[in-house]
Amino acid sequence: MRINQQYLYLVALIGSALITFLCCLLVASENQNKLLKNKLQNLEVKLAQAEQARATAIASAGPGAATSPVDQKIKDLSTRFVGDDRSLAEKLRDFTAENSDTHNLAIACKVVADLAENRDALPDQDLILLYQTQTNSELQRVIAQVASFRGDNHLLNIYITQLQTGLVSSNIDERKKTLGMLAKTRYAGAAILILPQLKEADTSVVLDALLALRATGNEGQLKALEPLMKHSDESISWLARDLANTLETLSKKARTRLLLADIALELPPI
Repeated sequence: MRINQQYLYLVALIGSALITFLCCLLVASENQNKLLKNKLQNLEVKLAQAEQARATAIASAGPGAATSPVDQKIKDLSTRFVGDDRSLAEKLRDFTAENSDTHNLAIACKVVADLAENRDALPDQDLILLYQTQTNSELQRVIAQVASFRGDNHLLNIYITQLQTGLVSSNIDERKKTLGMLAKTRYAGAAILILPQLKEADTSVVLDALLALRATGNEGQLKALEPLMKHSDESISWLARDLANTLETLSKKARTRLLLADIALELPPI
C-alpha cells in the first residue's frame, strides 16, 4: 500500500509539473509554438535515429562479421592499390562522376570526413582540387569543413558565399532551405550571413534563422538577439532568450575552426 501511495504521489507531482509547463506554453501563439516545438523535436529525432543506427550497427557486427557493401566501398575509396596510380582525391573524383546519386555521394562524404586527420592520404592541395571538381553541395560542404578542421577556412568561405543568393530570394521556402544549409556548416562565418534574416517580417523565417544561429553562432551575435528577446511573438522571444543563454558561453573564437564532431554531426545519412 505504501508503494502505491508513493507512486500516486509521484504521478501527482509529475502531473502538476506538466500542467504548469502547458500553461506557460499557452501564453505564446499556439500555431507558432507548435512550429517551434516540431522543429526542435525533429532535430532531436534525427539525432536519436542516427545514434540508434550507429549503435545497432556496432551491436550487430561481431568478430569475423562480413563486410557490408557500403563498408567495402568506403575501404576501397580510402585505400591505394598496386596497379592504380590515382591518388585518393582522383579516385573520389572518378567515383562521384560515375555515381552521382544521393547514396554514393553520402559514401564519398564519409570517406572525406574519415580522412580529415590523414594529410598523407589526402593532402591539403588534393582536398582543394577535389572541392573544385564537385557540384554536389553536401560533398562540397564536407570537403570545406575538413579543410577548416585542418586550419584553412577559405573553402568554407567560398561555400557560404555561394549560398548568399538563396538568402535574398523572394521565395520564402528558398530562404528557409538556405538557412538550413548554412546551419549545417557549423561555422561562425555563416552566422554573419544569417543575421539579416532576423529582421524578416515572416515569423517562420526568423525562427529558422534563430535555429541556424544555434548551430553557427557565438557571443559575437548576442547584441543582434536583444530586440528579439522582447519580440511580441512569444515563440520568437522565447527562442531568442534561450539562444542567448547558449551563445554567451561561446567566445568569439568559437566555431571559427571546425571540430571532427561538427563534421560528423552533419554527414548525410548513408
